Amino acid sequence: MITTMISCDVMDKRASASVEDKLNLLPMKKQKLDEGYFETETETETESESEGEVEDGMDYRGLEDVEESEPEWDVDSFDGREYESDAEIRDSFANENDYMEYREERIQALEDRGFLPDPFNYIGAIQNLDGPAYGNMTNREYLAGLASMCVKKLNEVKGKTVEFDSIVRATTNAGGASWKLYITFMAREYPSGPLVEYQAKAMNFVGQSRDPVPILCRPAPSPYKTRYLRLT
Repeated sequence: MITTMISCDVMDKRASASVEDKLNLLPMKKQKLDEGYFETETETETESESEGEVEDGMDYRGLEDVEESEPEWDVDSFDGREYESDAEIRDSFANENDYMEYREERIQALEDRGFLPDPFNYIGAIQNLDGPAYGNMTNREYLAGLASMCVKKLNEVKGKTVEFDSIVRATTNAGGASWKLYITFMAREYPSGPLVEYQAKAMNFVGQSRDPVPILCRPAPSPYKTRYLRLT
């Protein structure tokens, strides 16, 4: 079982990220879109809402209530999503500065596309890469296997020669019978080539009931790398 710790400061606790434990996170007032459970201030098919304790216009949904279908390869569910303000949510903030800070954070979360922690969507950092995952496998080894699976799919579909090198960091979200992993890793795009930062996204399933599914694999965009450096 994955025993990684997931950082979710919003809930003021650290939740053990074993497969079963991830299913027992307390339900927030969220609405299900593709990537998680989102508050209903419209981000036009967008990911998530704010750090403010905003509750207007939201419905409780338990994490186990929604079955997620298998994703299509090389389709990022963040594509085409834009943040749109909602008057009710805006009015729930005590002052304009708080609202604007909240708004900027939600816009940035869309741009990060899950590859940096976003506790309000239950996307948390896998903090101990060398901690235990399955059996004698560490989280680093487990993530390396998933990233390599995504690299293999990329090479097969697009005729690339990308080679996985090493794990940099990863995030994950809880969600019913399945969950997504957002993996940042170093790779070489041709033999003996320079190391390049890549992103891979995969879906895994409770109890290994199904094989993991590769979702996408691509070079990490420069603005994303710049933001990560600002946060560290």
